Amino acid sequence: MPPSARPALTAALTAGLLLVGAAPAAPAAEVTSIPVSCSEGTVVIEWDDLTYDLDGTCGVVVIAADDTEVTIPAARTIVVRGEGNVVHAKPADRLRVLGSHQRVDVVSVRVLRVASPGSVVTVDGLAEEVSLGKRHADLRAGQVSELVVEGRGHEVRARRGFTVRVPGSHSSLGFRRLETVRVSGDDNTVRVRRGRTHVADTGDRNTIRVHRRA
Repeated sequence: MPPSARPALTAALTAGLLLVGAAPAAPAAEVTSIPVSCSEGTVVIEWDDLTYDLDGTCGVVVIAADDTEVTIPAARTIVVRGEGNVVHAKPADRLRVLGSHQRVDVVSVRVLRVASPGSVVTVDGLAEEVSLGKRHADLRAGQVSELVVEGRGHEVRARRGFTVRVPGSHSSLGFRRLETVRVSGDDNTVRVRRGRTHVADTGDRNTIRVHRRA
């Protein structure tokens, strides 16, 4: 057993939610999720193909497994590694999405870093500082204060944005309202539906369509 997985198993056993040595004639009750307490500090999830339900106010949560589903309450730092994980999180101070093909939804986040091909990150409310790296990530947000789109092939959709920089290439960005966009990369598409937007385009072959330019 990986050492970092022991606290989760111990917590489940202590709570009486995993039955050991049950009588063979009685079918064991199906365990739909493994409860994990955040009271011990850093929590590391390493077992694949399981569902975890974290409890308490979390400090650092690291998801290093593959194909898990994890529900996280408010947390200081969340790091998602591995592949194919599904993460549901309440407000987080910092969120890093690594690995590949993750599905992450968070209520709000102060600092968000995404370098995870094939991943979809949804922020219901405000994302304050966001950067997209590598390639082919998908960001959905209610509001983004500062966004940097590096790498290539990303897709961004948000209701409201303030400052957006696009040094990367081949990305598509759509906003309902956006204050400022600066594009220095190539072959990007930016669309803004409403309001007045300040635009600076120093790249090549970019398509920028805004409602009104400032």
